[in-house]
Amino acid sequence: MTVSTAELLALGCAVIWAVNALILRTLTDEVAPATINAVRCGAAGLAFLLWLPFSAPLSSLAAVPWTEWGLLLLSLSCGLVIGDTLYLVALHEIGVARAMPLSGTFPLSTLLFERLLLGTPLHPGLLAGCLLVGVGVVLMAWGRAQIPAGDRPPARLLRGVFFALAASLLWGLAVTLLKPALTHLTMVQANAVRMPIVALLLYVFMLRPSGHPLRVLSPRAWVLLVGSGLSGMGLGAYMFLTALQKIGPAKAVTLTSASPVFGVALAVLFLREKITLRALVGAACCLGGVYAVL
Repeated sequence: MTVSTAELLALGCAVIWAVNALILRTLTDEVAPATINAVRCGAAGLAFLLWLPFSAPLSSLAAVPWTEWGLLLLSLSCGLVIGDTLYLVALHEIGVARAMPLSGTFPLSTLLFERLLLGTPLHPGLLAGCLLVGVGVVLMAWGRAQIPAGDRPPARLLRGVFFALAASLLWGLAVTLLKPALTHLTMVQANAVRMPIVALLLYVFMLRPSGHPLRVLSPRAWVLLVGSGLSGMGLGAYMFLTALQKIGPAKAVTLTSASPVFGVALAVLFLREKITLRALVGAACCLGGVYAVL
């Protein structure tokens, strides 16, 4: 089995996102979800804007059709603006143990949208890989934390479940739309456009009306959010989009969705979390899913 460079990039992205998940877990109780997203996207956007003059000629942006700009805008609105924010809200409402397995169905939603919108043939190996990764994420999330009955009011529980599933669907749609949107754009150009727009939209429509000024963030929160933005939304996004362009949305998403495997390993090493048999079986399913699509 020969692993391509694009597949290695997708797996590397999964590692980076696993590290970012550990960082964000320490901030979700003290920082609003929209603030987390805005700062992370703003930091990544600034980095890509500084990189832009050293990428492809700026004149090449004029050759990008308006339809592709529209797809890019729709994709970032569905995924980075609404989807990511809903997921962070779900984390706050129902916790990692519930939110992660529900949102972890996003490889399947991506496969569905890729089939419906792009007409991509449904390969048995890819379908099996998506299913295995989805099952693995569920087992690992439930295996890492006990879920006491009645620890959330019913309305709050239902709201969190809805937000997590909605995030999964929106992520699948957003990733699928990126494939045709990147026909004439480089990865640097795409992210130099996406990230600042997301940060601006979040600030104008969510942070400013809600009265959550950025100046109240502690120095520790600023350091963690900016670092997470540069690594996860910056380097991670660059690696993910490169993989997506080369191997397609469903395959790229399936490989990056193996990030909980790395997350479990990091939690055991650095947070001294105990790993259960269920989590081990889930990790095996995820790894089996990755092998099925390679």
